Amino acid sequence: MKRLSFKYIAGALTLLGALLQACSGENGADGRDAEEVNVDSLATAIRSEVTESLWDTLYAKPYVDTVYKILFDNAFGTAWMDSTRQALVDSLKQADYDSLYAALYDSVYYDIYSQSIIKQLDAYKWTVKEEINLAFANQYPLMYKDYVNSSGDIYPVPVSVIVRNECPSVISILDTEPCSWKKIMVKAWITDWTDTGSVSGIVNADTTDVFAPPLTFDMTKAVKLTAPEKVNIQIRAYALENDHEILFYSASEPTTLYPVQVNGSELQGVKNRNWWYAAWVTPNMDSIPNILNDLKKKLPSGTVKVYQKYSDDETVAESSKRVVQAVYEVLQARKITYLQNNGAGGTGQKINYPIEVLRSRDGLCIETAVLFASILEALGMQVFIVNIPGHAFVGWRTDENSNTLDFVETTLIGGSSTFAYANSSGIEKFNEQLDAGNFESGDAELIDIEAVREYGIVPNDIP
Repeated sequence: MKRLSFKYIAGALTLLGALLQACSGENGADGRDAEEVNVDSLATAIRSEVTESLWDTLYAKPYVDTVYKILFDNAFGTAWMDSTRQALVDSLKQADYDSLYAALYDSVYYDIYSQSIIKQLDAYKWTVKEEINLAFANQYPLMYKDYVNSSGDIYPVPVSVIVRNECPSVISILDTEPCSWKKIMVKAWITDWTDTGSVSGIVNADTTDVFAPPLTFDMTKAVKLTAPEKVNIQIRAYALENDHEILFYSASEPTTLYPVQVNGSELQGVKNRNWWYAAWVTPNMDSIPNILNDLKKKLPSGTVKVYQKYSDDETVAESSKRVVQAVYEVLQARKITYLQNNGAGGTGQKINYPIEVLRSRDGLCIETAVLFASILEALGMQVFIVNIPGHAFVGWRTDENSNTLDFVETTLIGGSSTFAYANSSGIEKFNEQLDAGNFESGDAELIDIEAVREYGIVPNDIP
């Protein structure tokens, strides 16, 4: 095949450039007058202008890359791309004009309307509990039900917001817009600790209302907390208008979380404060099945009878005591050491849960009491925690719904004392408090676990 000189090749490329420039439409109005480029037709035109020999030579040589580059740069040049892009934009505008207009209108309207709503509403924090005790946190709505502060105001815990609707209740003749009630929603949460609690309601014109979103804590995380931790409660208040949530109040308030074992201080005036020891009475703990199996080995016919008479006993009361004695001996066999500590279990003190006492094999008086009470409640017995100054032990109804109680000094499971001695010791301590008038004065208290459950206090779920 004939070899072509560089001169012929350069001439061919120049001719290609001229042809492609004409096809590209660059001389039109920004490319808009150009006809659509057809690559097949373009190839035919090139072949008609360039000798077959030249074309074959170009095709066979590396110069083909240069030819294709010129083809691309010209056929798909800036003018043609601008033309295509503008056509696409025009098409989109034509197709979506109504929806785009509606979206723009809604956006502008929403912004203006939101600002008018925000101007009508005001909010500020009402209550934020500075110390949250995880032992009670998920039951605060019950603990602080109908609670009022020293001024007689409703005081929700752990968090609440006051919202004021500043629209005047009487509309002036000059007013052109209606001004009336607003539907409000308040949300609150602690990041990584709770879900998002929310509460909603109506606030009438020229009035205020209190909104207290509940916080539900993740107890699987709470049980792992071993020291106080500082966190922030996130609070948001919204006006609910036209399917929109219009934010008009935002705050982040500090608080401190205390481990689930801490019997932390609560606000003065909480009703039935000592009833909350029942949160530590956990009849569903994992060790109950093993304890039940050990009990059966100590009872007639290998059965646990609750408020039923064994054949060897004359009364149900005797059989109930037999069951309690078996519990005492099963726990005593686990060699749980009694840790003496005056005032243990009081406000601000740490109280280990029954499952923790069984694992550590030691316990304070309140810890042995809630352990013993947990087992008796699991069996179905009507059990009491006897809370006296500086001490606690356990009592039970001798028969179902009986007014007669019996008692056991639970700390003695940590030694070699017989059940008979622990029983008489419990009775003696009870009678001392009764004679001193401490139950009547409130210095001592019988905490009826069955009544507490009916009130709504539930055990903490401790794995």
